Amino acid sequence: MDRVARIGRAGRLRRRDDAPGRPDAGDDDAASSAPADPAEPDASAEPTVRPEPAVPAQVLLVANAYPSDGSLYRNAFIHRRVLAYLDAGITVEVFYLHPPVTEPYAYVFDGVRVTVGNAAAYEHRIAEQPYRAVLVHFASPDMVQPIVRHAPGTPVIVWVHGFEAEAWHRRWFTFTGSAAEIRAAVAKDDTYYRGQLTFMAWLLTTDELDVQVVHVSEWFRRHVVEPDVGVPTRRPHVIPNVVDTDLFPYVPKRPDDRLRILSVRPYASRKYANDQTVAAIVELSTRPFFDRLAFTVRGEGALFDQTVRPLADLANVSVERGFLRQEDIATLHADHGVFLAPTRFDSQGVSMCEAMSSGLVPVSTRITAIPEFVEDRVSGMLARPEDPVDLADQIELLYYNPELYLSLSERAATRTREQCGFDATVGREIALIGADT
Repeated sequence: MDRVARIGRAGRLRRRDDAPGRPDAGDDDAASSAPADPAEPDASAEPTVRPEPAVPAQVLLVANAYPSDGSLYRNAFIHRRVLAYLDAGITVEVFYLHPPVTEPYAYVFDGVRVTVGNAAAYEHRIAEQPYRAVLVHFASPDMVQPIVRHAPGTPVIVWVHGFEAEAWHRRWFTFTGSAAEIRAAVAKDDTYYRGQLTFMAWLLTTDELDVQVVHVSEWFRRHVVEPDVGVPTRRPHVIPNVVDTDLFPYVPKRPDDRLRILSVRPYASRKYANDQTVAAIVELSTRPFFDRLAFTVRGEGALFDQTVRPLADLANVSVERGFLRQEDIATLHADHGVFLAPTRFDSQGVSMCEAMSSGLVPVSTRITAIPEFVEDRVSGMLARPEDPVDLADQIELLYYNPELYLSLSERAATRTREQCGFDATVGREIALIGADT
C-alpha cells in the first residue's frame, strides 16, 4: 500500500492517499477531531518495539490523541502539521499522552514515530530526553508541569484549539435537550472547567517557562480564550489551521455552477447547524426556482438520520451517509459551486475554507470567527444566526445574480490562499519552531 504521497519541501503538504477523510477532518473544533476517551485504553494502535531513529528527534510534540491505522481521524490536523515539519527537515516525534496506558508502547504512522503512554511515562521522557523545543496541543497540567520540573529552559509552543480554554457554557447547544443535560454541564464547571481555566490562565501568562501561544483566529483569542481564562496572552500568535490548496485547487467556476449546492459536514454535534441546512433547503423548496437547483448532502454522525429526514421526498436533493476521503471531497468541490455551511460555533471553519480554496462560494452564518474568514458579499454570503430563511435568501440572491456569484468565487479562492495557505500557516509555525541544529 502506498502509505504517503509526498508533495515535497517547497511548500506543499503530504497526505495519505488511501485514508478516508472524515468530513471536516482537521477542523479547529475539538469535537470534529474526536480525541480518545480518557477512560478507555487506545486499542487502535498495535504496540510495537520502539524504533531506534537514525537521528534522535530534537523536537517533541505532545497531544491528547494521535492517528493510527485503526483510528485515522483522531487529531488528523495535528498529523498534517507533523508531516510538514518533517518535510522541512525538523526531526520531530510524538508523545500521545493517554492516562489509562499502564506500559508505554510505540508505533509508526506515515513515518512519524509515536509513543503512547501515561503521565508517569511522559514525565520520564521529559526528564531523560533533552529536546530543543516541545510543542503542546490541547494543553493540560500533565503535559506542562513535567517541563517546569525537569526542563524549564526548553522553549514551549502551545496551540489553543477549543475546549481546553472555554468556559462550560460556550457549547450551550449540546446540552439544551433536558434538565438533566443542563445539570450535568453545570457540574462539569466544578469537576473540570474551573481547574482547567485556572491552569490556562497561568500558562498564557507565566514567566516560569519560555512559552509562546498560537491561536487559530483573532476572534477566538479575544472573544473566547482570554475572556474565559481571565487574562491576556503574554506572547500570542494568530495562525489559522492550514488549507491544502494543492489538494483543493481553484478552477474558475461557470455561472451554472451556482445551481449545484454542496454540504459536507459531521453530524456528531449541533454545533454544525445541519438542522439549519435542512430547514433552508425545505424553505427553498417553496420558491419557484427550486427545481433548477441540485443539492448534495454528505456526512456522518449520530444525528445524521434524524436531521436529514425532512429531505426524503425532495427529488433534487441527494443524501448519503458515510465518511469521505479528502480526495472525494475535492471531487465534489469540482462538481459544485456553492458550499452551504451554517454554524453555531467555529474558531475557524476548516471545511468551509477548503471549499473556498476550490472556488465554491460559502453560505455560512455571521457568527463567532466566520466573518474573520469570509467577508460578506465579497468572498461569500453570511446569514443571521439561527435563521434558515435568511440562508435560503442568500442562495436565492446567488441564483438571480450570476455575475456576483463569479466574483465571490474568485475572491473566496484568493482570500483562502492568502489567509490559510502554507506560507501563512504551517510556514509560520516552522519559523517559530526553528531549524534543527
